[in-house]
Amino acid sequence: MHPCVMKILRTILFAINAMLALGLVLTTLAGVVAPSRLMLPSLLAFGYVPMLLANLAMILIWMLMGRWELLLSVAAIAARWVMVPLLLQAGGTSKVPSLEEHPYRLAVMTYNVHQFKGNGEDTVEADSIARRFVGLIRSEEPDVLCLQEYAAVRGVNVTDSLLTLGYNHWFGARVAKNGVPYGTVVFSKVPISYVKQLDPEKVMVELMHEGQRLRVVCVHMDSYRFDADDFGNFREKGEGKIKETILSHEQEWNRLLAPVINESTVPTILAGDLNDIPWSWLYHQLSRKMTDTFTECGNGFSATYRIGSDVMPAGPLAFRIDMVFRSEGLRTLSYKRIKTPLSDHYPVLVSVEFEI
Repeated sequence: MHPCVMKILRTILFAINAMLALGLVLTTLAGVVAPSRLMLPSLLAFGYVPMLLANLAMILIWMLMGRWELLLSVAAIAARWVMVPLLLQAGGTSKVPSLEEHPYRLAVMTYNVHQFKGNGEDTVEADSIARRFVGLIRSEEPDVLCLQEYAAVRGVNVTDSLLTLGYNHWFGARVAKNGVPYGTVVFSKVPISYVKQLDPEKVMVELMHEGQRLRVVCVHMDSYRFDADDFGNFREKGEGKIKETILSHEQEWNRLLAPVINESTVPTILAGDLNDIPWSWLYHQLSRKMTDTFTECGNGFSATYRIGSDVMPAGPLAFRIDMVFRSEGLRTLSYKRIKTPLSDHYPVLVSVEFEI
């Protein structure tokens, strides 16, 4: 190749590399700059994984060319390396310890059950899915269930089935006229001593477990509400929905969640469908006060939702948005993402115990 052509090619590659490296570094600001002040870092955070992969590709290209410019992407990745454990974990344990090993452990499951519609929007299989859901709960035996998009189905009384399994204590953000809860609901085998509705999609309960108080906050954060048309007209519709939801999450945190988390004087678990990614402003606020249990006992990528597909979680649009956080006073014993086709989300089962 002619030296002049080669020089032009290197200049173009360097310009592309510089933009990719800068974009990756700017995702740093997503966690510390409130979206209401500056939206760009929060938007860039959604591109963290593609930009990470692109910078790795640039390193490979420069290596093959024997050029020093690879250091640009190396520096950018090093600056954001702290984000990698939020994406990928190794060496965690998914086995819930026995009560003989840890007599005071508590198993908590969060699950967006998608109104028992499975991966789509059809209710035809709702009864079958509801029965399989009850079977899943019978098999996994969580002590506390934090459910989102919970709903009644025609042929199966799921609430009565859960009561039969020992979930005699519950509190829902909404309750139908026939007494059946729906929406965001906490079911517990452990006695509930106090309840509070934060808003129609968020509830807080306090449990008495082995003589100690435990606060459980079950949340369903505002959804991005994407559909196929949003992807086809992203700049006109999709981008606007992202901005709107990011700002909504900031408001939900400041108005509802921050007071509950900051003022808590007892060990606290926050679990639910955050509808946000681990590099977001919302996640950063939570992780300043609490610990993401995935970072302690998770294994693999643990994506829980995939945008725009009935087959999940795989591919570039798969995200870990269903999470369980724990406060000081608790330790994480296990973390498990359960692969099941019963919803467009995967449930997460975490076991914790009091630090005594």
